[in-house]
Amino acid sequence: MNDFKQQLAPGWTPVNIGLVVILFMLAWPLGLMMIAYIVWGEKLRLDLSRPETLSAFGRRVSAAFRAGLDTFSKHP
Repeated sequence: MNDFKQQLAPGWTPVNIGLVVILFMLAWPLGLMMIAYIVWGEKLRLDLSRPETLSAFGRRVSAAFRAGLDTFSKHP
């Protein structure tokens, strides 16, 4: 069987499916976020099996947010 950490990579692995079920039982928005991670995680270059991708993802989102605010504030 695969290592638990490897199964956290984006994709429909047994661990990720179990997390979707548990997160839906806790709060449905968390379950939806997990499904989005499974479907679009690779495209967003986000991988829960490698924690360093979380900080890189956060930096990209922060930079995009700041760029959007700068663009918005420049328009009259």
